[in-house]
Amino acid sequence: MDTVSMNSLLQAEEDKLRTELQADSVIDQNRKQSVDRLTAALDRILLRYNAANTGDRSRQAIADCEAAGVRDMLGLLLAGTARKEITKRRLRAGAVISLLLAVICGLVSALLIRDYFLVGCIMIAAAAIFAFASGRLWYGEREVRVHAELDPEVIWRTLRKTAETMDRKTEEFLAQQEAWLQDTAPVAAHTDRALNPDELKLFSELLEALYGNNGEFALRQLKRVQPWLRQHGVETVDYSPETREYFELLPTRRDSFTQKPALLSGDTLLVPGKATEHVD
Repeated sequence: MDTVSMNSLLQAEEDKLRTELQADSVIDQNRKQSVDRLTAALDRILLRYNAANTGDRSRQAIADCEAAGVRDMLGLLLAGTARKEITKRRLRAGAVISLLLAVICGLVSALLIRDYFLVGCIMIAAAAIFAFASGRLWYGEREVRVHAELDPEVIWRTLRKTAETMDRKTEEFLAQQEAWLQDTAPVAAHTDRALNPDELKLFSELLEALYGNNGEFALRQLKRVQPWLRQHGVETVDYSPETREYFELLPTRRDSFTQKPALLSGDTLLVPGKATEHVD
């Protein structure tokens, strides 16, 4: 049976979640409500994921750790702020020119209205027009309302990518954990294995030779060490030109001699040996 993934559980809620985020953005215009929805959705997905992986505690623990970090980071969606901004229009030369023309037309109309009534009226109308144009072009301020909102499409793509990352990292960690267990299994097997009677007798007699300071007896018992090592997958290798890479070598004018054999497990060197190597 295929393992249930975070991404598959998230895809099951895609339509519902995207519709709710769209409503929060367009209708309610409430970012905190969107964050609460995402948090609740993540909690539901985590519960379903853990329920689907009841027998795998490692997978459940990893998912809980990853979801906790994502849940706390959702608060960053509220970090942005919206402010009312006031922008200023640039001062235009046309506004000044129109104002001067309005003043000039006003003065001319005041001088001519008594003697030339019609011309004075025309100048008053011109002054009003120039004053209106100056007011339209004059330096001023206007208020701009800024509304900050969340893009549902961006949120969904980010959430889906996060779920895919969580699944990938979970599988990578579990694979690494399996490799660690396989590496330590042989060591653990040897550690937990009880000694058989022959092995206990061997070590008992070696200790007897030690306590009795009986070198001859000890040498006879040491001959049994190599077979014991061989039973446990460890081979002793003597020095030769072909095996010199396994040894710490000391030069000598005498014949080459193995002082301590190298210990190998398959092709792996466990303990390097010591030997003297003949040099001219």
